[in-house]
Amino acid sequence: MRYILYLNNHPVYSLYYWQWSGKRHHYCVGCPRVMTFAPPQAECDMETAGGGWTMFQRRRDGSVDFNRTWQEYREGFGSPQGEHWLGNAALHALTNTGQHLLRIQLEDWHKQKRQATYNTFRVATEAQKYRLTAREYSGDAGNALSYSKRYNHDGRSFSTNDRDHDRYTSGNCAQYYGAGWWFDTCLAANLNGRYYRGRYSGLTNGIYWGTWYILTDSRSGERYSFKSVEMKTRPRNF
Repeated sequence: MRYILYLNNHPVYSLYYWQWSGKRHHYCVGCPRVMTFAPPQAECDMETAGGGWTMFQRRRDGSVDFNRTWQEYREGFGSPQGEHWLGNAALHALTNTGQHLLRIQLEDWHKQKRQATYNTFRVATEAQKYRLTAREYSGDAGNALSYSKRYNHDGRSFSTNDRDHDRYTSGNCAQYYGAGWWFDTCLAANLNGRYYRGRYSGLTNGIYWGTWYILTDSRSGERYSFKSVEMKTRPRNF
């Protein structure tokens, strides 16, 4: 199977599946000069729920700092074999045409796993601040991307520590929580938060999905952060 990605209505690169360490991955070829950054490699998950998923985010050991600038989130960082963010420009290119799914997989420190799938997924252009569309939820992790009127990540722009596009009028949520994300005022989910090993105290800046674990334990006052996260997308008609 082959993807052809587009950026500003120009073909950007093609992706082909290849074998690596017993799993299917894909790599980019044929990158024209329209690219303003090195095109990313991406892992392809051909096993989960019928396969065909392009991995664009992974958290699993805290080896990569996700408190990054707008440019770094645009271009991507980390390694597809480890923790990484594929890049907002690539995410827009992947989801710009056709219909796409978003799948989020979470694992806690007790080896429990849950997932959230969105039947409509899109990331807008940089001029539109990489606005998120994530709708038509199903799964068992809860719909934290559309949590409430004040904490609704669907339809929100992307923010980083140097670009404030959230709806919080008193500051920059990305700067405060130390992560690039589609913040509202501020969050019901933040999968790019700081990596903690389970429970922690202080600022609520960990890896958070508010419809599975509550933000703060009322008995201990501690917060909770997840052990691992994967975010991936594929065409709806795969």
